[in-house]
Amino acid sequence: MNPNQVVKVEFRDDQIYLHLADGRIIGNPLFWHPWLAAATPEQCQDVEMYELSVYFPILDDGLDVEEMLKGIPPQVLRQVQMNE
Repeated sequence: MNPNQVVKVEFRDDQIYLHLADGRIIGNPLFWHPWLAAATPEQCQDVEMYELSVYFPILDDGLDVEEMLKGIPPQVLRQVQMNE
């Protein structure tokens, strides 16, 4: 199993956490992902876990483990912040 395989997704304290196969837990604030922050609990529970990502079928969007490991906001959010 790839060490970056997502084995659990957790929402807590306005954050999303991905638990990886090697024991690491990575997270981002939900406001980095407005599409996910606006989701209902039911939409957040419908998640597919893959080797390097998670996908929320009802929301038709997902998160990339490698991008989350970088610890920087997604490109779209960075562009919005720069324009403010």
